[in-house]
Amino acid sequence: MDQLKEAVAAAFDKVVASGAIEEAIHKQIGAAVTAGINEHLREYSDFGKALKAKIGTLIEVDLDTIDLPSYRQLVGDIIKKRVGAVMSTEFTENLDKDIAELLAPAPATITLQALLDEFIESKKDAWNIHQLRGEKFTLNINRSENCDGYVDVSIDEDPNQGRHSSCAIHLRIRGDGEVWALSLGGADIKNKIFVGPLFNFEKRLFQMYTAKTRLIIDAGAEAGDFDTTFPYNDND
Repeated sequence: MDQLKEAVAAAFDKVVASGAIEEAIHKQIGAAVTAGINEHLREYSDFGKALKAKIGTLIEVDLDTIDLPSYRQLVGDIIKKRVGAVMSTEFTENLDKDIAELLAPAPATITLQALLDEFIESKKDAWNIHQLRGEKFTLNINRSENCDGYVDVSIDEDPNQGRHSSCAIHLRIRGDGEVWALSLGGADIKNKIFVGPLFNFEKRLFQMYTAKTRLIIDAGAEAGDFDTTFPYNDND
């Protein structure tokens, strides 16, 4: 009898070791569980009904509280993205180009006569060129009595501007001719957050200001020493 028991036990151990029993149990339990789940999860079972009700409460949504994007908002967002894309390319490129031109290298030195020649040249395309031909323009040169070394130079196409602050262009020169201060249209460049747009002669002056160009004025030179008349065209 003991031998039989031992043989049965050994055979059983062998079956257990092979995994057959475990496999059979898994198979039967799986089938039972599947059947039970199918039975209890049927749409009209108590569990099915309760599950549907629970899910309904979980996903219940009050549409009035949801900030759904309107058609107008969607269109606005699309336009915003499109404009942003264009500005990030074309606008940036144009701005870089404008800044590069604005900050183009200025000469290390320039004489007052050469500067006046550029001023006259810039007026050849002015809208009122026909009125300026043969007319005088303002040139003021004043050496400061209180601040040694400072010379104020102002220019205006109007011939009757006696004060620096009234002129379209006012430069303050110090030391060996450095353009230390510049005012355009009565506004000091140093006090402006954004300078622009500047064209022609004004842009040239700004370049000189940023580069600290030296404006050479002969010692003792006065406004009367310079020709301050807009010339006629060669064809006039």
